[in-house]
Amino acid sequence: MNLRDLQYVLLVAEHRHFGRAAEAANVSQPTLSAQIKKLEDELGVMLFERDSRNVALTQAGSAVVAEARKALMHVDAMRDAARVHNDPLGGELRLGVIASLSPFLVPDMLERLQFDAPRMRMVVHEGLTDALVASVVNRELDAAVIATDVTHDGLVEMPLFEEPFLLAHAKGHALGQQPVARLADIGEGKLLLLDEGHCLRDQALDVCLMESVDTRVKATSLTTLLRLVEMNRGVTLLPALAARIAGDVELRPLQDPGAMRKVRMIYRKNYLRDGALDVVGRAARDVAAEMGIGN
Repeated sequence: MNLRDLQYVLLVAEHRHFGRAAEAANVSQPTLSAQIKKLEDELGVMLFERDSRNVALTQAGSAVVAEARKALMHVDAMRDAARVHNDPLGGELRLGVIASLSPFLVPDMLERLQFDAPRMRMVVHEGLTDALVASVVNRELDAAVIATDVTHDGLVEMPLFEEPFLLAHAKGHALGQQPVARLADIGEGKLLLLDEGHCLRDQALDVCLMESVDTRVKATSLTTLLRLVEMNRGVTLLPALAARIAGDVELRPLQDPGAMRKVRMIYRKNYLRDGALDVVGRAARDVAAEMGIGN
């Protein structure tokens, strides 16, 4: 038994198909099948039920897959330890960033990190909060920048900055006639939100505390949302870092305390490269500070 065998088992379990697993492993299907059969013989159990169409894990296979995943995670941890010892700010760092923040934060962060940590190779994954958190827990990502409270015993968070929400409405909208912008006034217009699954949608609803707002019109990106606002289809709450893409939409600061989201970086408790994350966190804070956004 070796690490390669365990990787093959996980690939077959993931793809439920020997051919696709072999393709993912960059080996021939007979080679992969032979290694799986050899491992089954060594363990004395069948890991997969096979027929002409389907591949399914046996009960023993499910238990072996769980242990194989743990073993490979420990191997990754050993490699991390060696890499940190050799060069704490070098090597690859896999960072997840929520989709409503990534376009406005990541490019400037990467530019700063070219100077602060030139040997670090950042690999950025943009996604939704739940998927990013799961990827950090499963060691697929080293850390993630999110804006939602997460309660997980294996994770810790590093506060980065508080990002205010701005009220966005079309020019000439009735809300623009009022001397100050307040959340309570949003009830006079239709609140446009991102689609289900985006944390920004949940944050906007939490901030507004308005269940009666018409939220039937939803968008999948901030760009689409702003174009709908520009067409006077409704109003929205825009994170301050996204103000640069507002176009002809009018933006107004909200007078309500708490009209903001708390941006933080999450990572595993046992993560060894905390020095590298400190550098990444500082870069994120500096980018926000340049736009007048801070703690």
